[in-house]
Amino acid sequence: MRIGIGVLLLAALVAAFSLRGLPTPLQADLPAEAFDGVAATTMARAIARDFPERTAGSPGDASAAVAVAAELRRALPTAAVTTDEFEADTPDGRRTLRNVTAVLPGQPGPELLVIAHRDAIGRGSAAEASATAGLVGLARATGQSRFRHTVRFVSTDGASGGGLSGATRLARTLRAPVAAAIVLGDLSGGPDRQPMVVPWSNATRAAPLRLTRTVEEALRAEGLRPRDSEGVWKQLVRRGLPASVGEQAELNQGGIPAVLLGAGGATPPAADAVVDPGRLRAFGRSALRSLLAVDEVGRSVGPQQTGLVVAGQEVPSWALRVLLLTLLVPLAVGALVLGLAVHREGVHLVAGATWAVGCAAGPLIAGLIAVGAGRVGLAWPALPAPFAGEAVRTGFGAAVLVVVLLAILAGTTAAARPYLTREATGHHRPTRPAVAFGVFLIVLLPVLVLVVINPLAAVLLLPALVAWPASVAPLPGVQPLHRVGLGLLGAALPFAALVTVASTLDVTLVQMPWWLVLLVAGGHIAPLNLLLTSLIAGAAIATALALVPPLPNPFAGRRPWPRRRGAADEATPPDDGPKGGPADPDDDGADRDDGFDDRDDLFDDGDDLLGDLPAPAPPLRERRRRERTAPPRPRRGPDGARPRPATDRTR
Repeated sequence: MRIGIGVLLLAALVAAFSLRGLPTPLQADLPAEAFDGVAATTMARAIARDFPERTAGSPGDASAAVAVAAELRRALPTAAVTTDEFEADTPDGRRTLRNVTAVLPGQPGPELLVIAHRDAIGRGSAAEASATAGLVGLARATGQSRFRHTVRFVSTDGASGGGLSGATRLARTLRAPVAAAIVLGDLSGGPDRQPMVVPWSNATRAAPLRLTRTVEEALRAEGLRPRDSEGVWKQLVRRGLPASVGEQAELNQGGIPAVLLGAGGATPPAADAVVDPGRLRAFGRSALRSLLAVDEVGRSVGPQQTGLVVAGQEVPSWALRVLLLTLLVPLAVGALVLGLAVHREGVHLVAGATWAVGCAAGPLIAGLIAVGAGRVGLAWPALPAPFAGEAVRTGFGAAVLVVVLLAILAGTTAAARPYLTREATGHHRPTRPAVAFGVFLIVLLPVLVLVVINPLAAVLLLPALVAWPASVAPLPGVQPLHRVGLGLLGAALPFAALVTVASTLDVTLVQMPWWLVLLVAGGHIAPLNLLLTSLIAGAAIATALALVPPLPNPFAGRRPWPRRRGAADEATPPDDGPKGGPADPDDDGADRDDGFDDRDDLFDDGDDLLGDLPAPAPPLRERRRRERTAPPRPRRGPDGARPRPATDRTR
């Protein structure tokens, strides 16, 4: 214990000395008055009026693409304007989408990238058209300035409400290196929608801190106060469970440093939101100021963020891993020592581990079936990027598929638990210490993997690693209500993080099951992450089954645990009823020695449907004491009859 505490203090000391200050934001040396807010507002209203139906791949969206290409040619006469057509899934089916690109050439080297999506999930939506108007306005302002970097303007398709088909294709097809990318969101917004600089990704790496702080400083220079994006909980949630509907998420996942600039975040504004010319001018000038700051000679936005910002300091990712390992290694060693001790007591740890793994089989099989449903078109739309708000369309078909997947999960879990336990160990059910060890093991393995690939997600699972096994183990003095509290404590952080992400994306509780199915079906949850998630879900199911009172199973009789007969059995005489009298009529023979061990059973009302977990065996010391104090047991004859008294044999 002292060694573990010493190692933990040493790791904390190393992490404290590894703290580094946040990078200073870049400053623009040129003014940004070239952006015309009035002209941009007029264009946003014209797009909403002339192309009210701009759902991804619709005729209105295609006509808007032609109009945007014409505006970019007028704004940048020397630029090369091209249109990239491709097929992709949308909430309305498979459609032909179009990315319109204008490239203003500069000096050789990394490019500057400006992106705005053109489609809109709501009818009209002048506020959502403000991003496209801001893109054209920035192109006009850039044409009046002299940029050293090549500047690429892209009007993407298929991004309203998520999906991000245009941004995904751009990230996969863009070959030139990118110095920085600015994604334009809702550039109007009233005072109730606070400006935001969104750095999140659909992977573990976020936008560079210097790029984020540069755009935030540009907003302050234009009189806007951006919302804080460096809260510890926000970083744990948005990077521990990466899911964003902003186009910057797909670019960051592809290694392109990008942030989203807009009011209210990445979710689309209301269709009837009003375009404020003053706010649009301030947003446009902030974006231009940010481009000018990055365009200066010898300036770089730095690498993508992997650490954690705490109290104005950044903790590097390697320091986070060291801290986590110093917590996990003592826990793992202590669990191993305790496991060896209870194994010597006769507890079959392998039975508990296979029982817990059987609980994870249901989520894994259900997830694989969801992936197959996405491939054949039963789960629609199945895209790598998540959806939000109105784009998560539930209906009768979605409800049926969710119910079928839940039934498969429950049925596979109920069948896999006893089958795997019986095939691996020859036992039907494990004891509580074995199940506690199994739960700890299948939580520890994902946590160790996450320490390497996503340490922030591992932080969210630390309470579950300790609380769930403790709620199952037969600890002295722990009441059933305390066990329930420990189980809820372990699930608190992951559940709160999931609810936070869903609420940020405007996903309601009714939509959440279907939203999760789409995440799995579209491949947003990669195969390795699906396996890790299944193990965590299996540990949660095993813990819940241990806490819920079992239900009687009318279709199966009790299958008691066989054991080897030992010295204690030889020393204990059988109960044949009162001496010299008939057997007890109320004795049904359940307590008679029949070669099976019922000492670990918690319930005597038959087998259960939800995992009857027996109580632990008596300690070895107690069993030896019973053997020493038990009266000698007379031996039976060859025919199994007890020997007669000496007086009967001599008569």
